[in-house]
Amino acid sequence: MRLIWNADLITGVRQIDLQHQELIELINDLESAHESGQNQVALAEVLPRLTSYALFHFGTEEGLLTKVAANTPYAQHHLNEHRLFAEKVAQLRAESGADPAHTTAQLLNYLKSWLLEHIMKTDKALAKLLLARSV
Repeated sequence: MRLIWNADLITGVRQIDLQHQELIELINDLESAHESGQNQVALAEVLPRLTSYALFHFGTEEGLLTKVAANTPYAQHHLNEHRLFAEKVAQLRAESGADPAHTTAQLLNYLKSWLLEHIMKTDKALAKLLLARSV
């Protein structure tokens, strides 16, 4: 099931919201390749684009994080979520040789649930801090 950007996902920080929309599109591109049986393309072309963009996005969030919550337990939690995401995607990608379709399906499940959870909890908390600071 494709991810759809909706009002529940809005953090209120335009830069973050635009990047989240792009991440959703890239996950949907991965799903489209998977659904059409192009799992090698999904893993060799779409996933690297998605991973690169996710790392770019994490850099954006981490830069904003240093402005409002540097060296706090929340900041450490947020950074840890980013690190664990990168590690998990790398692990799944490394395991893709034997069954690309299965790996792509696992990646999609992980990416969708992780992104939605991260936006709804961790990123909304960051947005709250940023918006409170700008008031």
